[in-house]
Amino acid sequence: MSLLRPETLQIVAQSLGLDDISDECVRELLPEVELRVRQVVQDALKFQRHSRRPQLDPTHVNQALQARNLESLYGFSSPGTVKYKPCEDSETLFFAEEEELELNELLNVPLGQIPLQPVLNLHWLAVDGVQPLIPENESVEDDSTCHTSIKDEAFVNHVDRKPRVKHILTEEMQLYYTKVTEAVKSDDFELQRAALTSLAQDPGIHQLLPYFSRFIYEEVKHSNHDLSLLFSLMRACRCLLVNQSLHVELYLHQLIPAILTCVLGTQLCENPADDHWALRKYAAKLVAQICERYGEKYANIQARVSKTYHKAITDPVCPFSTQYGALHGMLFLGPLVMESLLFPNLEKYYRRLEPALLSSNPNLVQRLEAQNCLGILVHASGTYFSMSKSMDRSASSSLSSSAMGNIVALLFEAFGESLLPYIRPEQNDSMLDMCL
Repeated sequence: MSLLRPETLQIVAQSLGLDDISDECVRELLPEVELRVRQVVQDALKFQRHSRRPQLDPTHVNQALQARNLESLYGFSSPGTVKYKPCEDSETLFFAEEEELELNELLNVPLGQIPLQPVLNLHWLAVDGVQPLIPENESVEDDSTCHTSIKDEAFVNHVDRKPRVKHILTEEMQLYYTKVTEAVKSDDFELQRAALTSLAQDPGIHQLLPYFSRFIYEEVKHSNHDLSLLFSLMRACRCLLVNQSLHVELYLHQLIPAILTCVLGTQLCENPADDHWALRKYAAKLVAQICERYGEKYANIQARVSKTYHKAITDPVCPFSTQYGALHGMLFLGPLVMESLLFPNLEKYYRRLEPALLSSNPNLVQRLEAQNCLGILVHASGTYFSMSKSMDRSASSSLSSSAMGNIVALLFEAFGESLLPYIRPEQNDSMLDMCL
């Protein structure tokens, strides 16, 4: 049974000028017309769903007609409600009531004003940082009056704040993080090596990088002088740095403090006889690698690290173990850092070492620390000489020639023949001239 009545089709045909259409023709056309109407309505419903509209409107019907290359409906897209009235001949048929307009009235309506042409107008926003008081600029009011509403408690309490978006990890990522952190903290060498190799080579762990950096920071902070754990954490940190797929520079604010703690920490192990010197050297090399790799992007990173080392060297109450790490750090940062920060304070620092180096010093731990500081001081000074092309380099450096001569004389007086292995044959004459 058709949903459309024959009377509907006959009225539509009459509106199109087909008055003599027969009943048999109407019966033949009725199924075809119903099919076309159903197709248009179904397409319109699709447009409604895809546009997330709560109900069907004439816009969706027009879009369905355009998709089928049919003429759109006119006069039904107005926002106002459409009034329908029943036909006089049939009470079951309705038509949209439309207001009749006089063409003469429409033609006699005066034309509206022509819109202005776009123009470009210039004015000063500020002159020497001061906003001029002109009509084009808004008036500058006192901050207390401008922001009264913001400071109002009633205003602040009714502000809708969106909750922070939580970083969701998959179960595989969570399991990987758990296994790697457990391996880093374990004593199983093979398991730890496999975990560190994965950190250094796996390109798919970028989502876990903030968690690993936080893990290293927290474990160093609460290591309780566990030397083996600190070594494992520094190895994990190095693996993150060498992984080319990771953007470690975003998390240097957590990694650098942890590494500097291993360089300058007062006590890194329970037994002072343990080899915490190797840990300080390893961590100082990591800091130098970070400064070299990210120094161009973060211009102040090496300056801040050098300032930290310099503060440890010049502090008269700083323990020698901390100063040992600072000396190693300056050595790895290069000759310019040693010229500007180490050598000007060398004489004062060496005078502090002398009492601790005496055999009469009853503090054996302090004597051992002072001997290690003396050894790295000799090595740093000799490395600086071996890195220099000639001693004339000092004339263009931050040190004057006379100051450099005094330093060389002081080094030879303090270290003597210990510096000779670091000096190349072409430097012997200039070195002797400075010493004499």
